[in-house]
Amino acid sequence: MTLLLIGQLIRLQVTTARELTARGYDRSLRIQTEDALRGFIFDREGEPLAISTPVSTLIADPTRLWATLNGDFDRLREACLSDKNYSEDCSWVNSGDEEETRLRYHYEILRPLAGLLDEDLARFYDELVKRGDSQFMYLARQIPPNIAKEAMDLKIPALRQENGYKRFYPSGEIMGQIIGYTDVEDKGQEGLEKLYENTLAGRPGKMKILQDRAGRALRVVEEVAPAAKGSQLQLSIDKRIQFITHQVLQDTMNQYRAASVTAVVIDIKSGEILAMVSLPAGNPNVSAERRAELLKNRAVTDTFEPGSTMKPLAVAAAIELGAISPNTRFKKGMTYQMGKNTVRDTHNYGTQDTVGIIRKSSNVGMAMISERTPRKKYRAFMHELGFGEPSGINFPGEQRGHFPRTEKLGNFEYATIFYGYGVSTSALQLAHAYATIANDGVAMPLSLLKVHTPPEGKRVMSAKTAASVRKMLEAVVGDGGTGRRANTDTYTVAGKTGTSHKVRAGGGYAEKNYRGIFAGYAPAHDPRIAMVVVVDDPKGSDYYGGLVAAPPFARIAEASLKMLNVLPDKITKTDAIALVSDSGDPFEDNDTVGAPDVPAKEITQ
Repeated sequence: MTLLLIGQLIRLQVTTARELTARGYDRSLRIQTEDALRGFIFDREGEPLAISTPVSTLIADPTRLWATLNGDFDRLREACLSDKNYSEDCSWVNSGDEEETRLRYHYEILRPLAGLLDEDLARFYDELVKRGDSQFMYLARQIPPNIAKEAMDLKIPALRQENGYKRFYPSGEIMGQIIGYTDVEDKGQEGLEKLYENTLAGRPGKMKILQDRAGRALRVVEEVAPAAKGSQLQLSIDKRIQFITHQVLQDTMNQYRAASVTAVVIDIKSGEILAMVSLPAGNPNVSAERRAELLKNRAVTDTFEPGSTMKPLAVAAAIELGAISPNTRFKKGMTYQMGKNTVRDTHNYGTQDTVGIIRKSSNVGMAMISERTPRKKYRAFMHELGFGEPSGINFPGEQRGHFPRTEKLGNFEYATIFYGYGVSTSALQLAHAYATIANDGVAMPLSLLKVHTPPEGKRVMSAKTAASVRKMLEAVVGDGGTGRRANTDTYTVAGKTGTSHKVRAGGGYAEKNYRGIFAGYAPAHDPRIAMVVVVDDPKGSDYYGGLVAAPPFARIAEASLKMLNVLPDKITKTDAIALVSDSGDPFEDNDTVGAPDVPAKEITQ
């Protein structure tokens, strides 16, 4: 019966069209928007990360649809009832009362369309009835063009097809937090899709269309304004490094049952961000996974207290400001009294020089260094290093962290900043600071876009100061060091572990919730990449940065350097030990001792 009714519908429409032609009503002009092709996004090697595929949208005019269908039904019913010689099978007309027959007629006309769109017929019909007074209704959005063509071939009145594009992300969740996604209108909603909306979007065009009475486009009469496609973006991200970083972090998250894990990899010489991964993550191709907690880029949106990873940077400031030298010696015990507050180490390390203080991650030693370092100049140095400042990449939702006004702090509060409490940073900011140390004290502007000609960087400290701190960082990963698990089989590594207490929601520090961190660079002797790994709230007895963050650092660093065709430079253990000026006891992890009562402001969006 369906084919019969459709045939009758077409015949009636043709008959009506002939009548209307004489009156000039069967065709009309309308302006139709032509979507612009959104610019593609590629990684640094030209691998596609965001592309646009053709899709179609089906639009109905319910008012005209029902007017046409009801008019056609009335004419067909009248012909069947009044003309006994009518050629079509009219038995269906007399099979029930008029309203029941009309409903069946509507159902049979709409059934093929509902089937094509995978819609329940009754629900589909009811929605069209509900919108009966409307002249515009989306029937289906972003469907394959071949499905839309089949729908239009049904020749149902008041239905029209508009063509556009839908975004697709080949790398799924691996790149989702950086790229973001577009909505059904093809507008950027998160990440780089949002940041570079004006660049990627292009300019829509306008066409004057001749359409028939059913709203179907017959031909383009005039191109009023041609569409201009959007510009392409080539990112600094290396898809290979992004992939291996994601894989390693997934293993780490599973192993330690962490709340989240984050890593950033930076090209030291150019300031390009080669990888930026945070887990858990969501696939932007899946609407249900476009949730804030899955698509937020924690490397820039979340800030935390860096713990002992701040110590080498504080030492760099003190050396640069002339407060100490690498050989300055400090006679100290296991504790150090600062007014009513006590700074503690896990062991009594005795007299140590500056190198030894970093080797053993001594809080007491850092407190003593703070007493020699001028406050305003120290704060200015840290701002130059990027703390408390925007990173420059303008990523949506980015936080600048917090660095307090040092001149207003008590002696103890000022000292805690030197071992990473009372200050907050993002993973990207911390990685950038270590990249500056590795780059002879020159801070390169960070970039998420591929850099063809590296800009001039900004000197933050002398090359001599940077070299002194690098030797200390090499010592940390030596035999017995807290960062020894960051070592690789083929490349030298330098860096610092950190373990900080997490801040409670109501204020103060959580007793059993930690954040394990490793910040460093590789190769140690001719640095190419800087990296930070953050493991948030690992479960179990292993939570120190040297245990949970250093091993993934090693795996990511080794794989990344191989992908970048960096020659192995591994030196012997004897050479590594010779880099340090003190050959005392094996290193002890002193990262979590001495957390102050009042934490810095952490931001977790």
